Amino acid sequence: MSLVLNTNISSLQAQNNLTASSSSLSTATEDLSSGLKINSAADNAAGYAISQRFQTQIGGLSQASQNASDAINLAQTAGSGLSQITSNLQSIRDLAVQAANGTYQASDRSAINTSVQQYLSEITRIANQTTFNGTNVLNGSTSSLSFQIGANVGQAINVQLGQGVTSSQMGQVSEVSTGDISGAFLNASGASGASMSLSGLSITGADGTSFTFSGSVTASSAQDVADAINAAGIDGVSAAVNASGGINIYSTGELAVNGSAVTGASAASAASGGFANLTSGAIAFGASGVGSAASGLAATGSAYTAGNVIQASGSLNGGDVLTVDDANQLISRVDAALASVSTFSSTLGAVQNRFQSAISTLSAQQTNLTSSQSSIQDTDFAAETAKLSQSQVLQQAGISVLATANSEPQNILKLLQ
Repeated sequence: MSLVLNTNISSLQAQNNLTASSSSLSTATEDLSSGLKINSAADNAAGYAISQRFQTQIGGLSQASQNASDAINLAQTAGSGLSQITSNLQSIRDLAVQAANGTYQASDRSAINTSVQQYLSEITRIANQTTFNGTNVLNGSTSSLSFQIGANVGQAINVQLGQGVTSSQMGQVSEVSTGDISGAFLNASGASGASMSLSGLSITGADGTSFTFSGSVTASSAQDVADAINAAGIDGVSAAVNASGGINIYSTGELAVNGSAVTGASAASAASGGFANLTSGAIAFGASGVGSAASGLAATGSAYTAGNVIQASGSLNGGDVLTVDDANQLISRVDAALASVSTFSSTLGAVQNRFQSAISTLSAQQTNLTSSQSSIQDTDFAAETAKLSQSQVLQQAGISVLATANSEPQNILKLLQ
């Protein structure tokens, strides 16, 4: 090896190696102090881009989970209001059942009606004042709300809130009211006690299913007819004798009353071959008086012809219990309202379960993405501390070697002595 003065190759090599070991030591120190092995894009350009994309998704999932929690809180707020409305509806129904009892006088029903009106007002107040962060959730003013439950656009759940539950928005029922049908139960001689078959009487309930009475079902009074309709268990349909001696039929949905002639199993039928006139080719409730003894037919009142469909209408608003008929109608309207509130409550309960499921899914996604991000950017302390020790030793050795290399030119002085 030549001995030169102007160029110290050994020193240059030692400097390069010392620079490399110093850089490695600096990197190890930064990684250990930050806990990250990618502290900037320069450390690992591809890894940095991937970890940032993961971080974007993780942040979005975390916020989406909070959004779902807010949605659950909103549903619980609405559910609490519905619970109170249900309690008030039950109280109204109890009072209506009480008022429908014939032992009460008009003044008694007026006193009962005072309480009914207060409950109706309270239902409307609850519906109008139940809000979540300024958004009303029970009076139908908010048609729907969209809850972002994902990190990306379009990952949302829509909750329908358009169903209002004020007293004016619930209790729609269909109603068929008849006149006096007592004449339908008189025989040809005008005496009471005749009975008729309800065979052919068909009523379509709220679920669209028609129920047709069999020939074995007979009635000897208007109350028997009402009892038979109630005993049939037709969806959403109920019946009661009205103050005129006729029948009121109520339905929570569309009400269709139709059928063939209902013949009477009475002396009138046997004597003349006619029929007690509950129907005249179609259901024709409203018979009054007695027909001629020769024909055995009772006079016919207002007819509801075959296939006639009466739409649900009205509401709880304005309902009262001042008469037995009013009380019976209010009972039917409250039943319809309770069905509406129950459906709304069930929907909100199902929505809460759905959001809870979403939170669980989001949590799992967030955990998995965080794990993937960690494998890319987090420091392995066991490996990094070993690298730190190695860098420290190399730096110390490099300094020592550099000092030796820098002293080599002094050997030239010995040659000049």
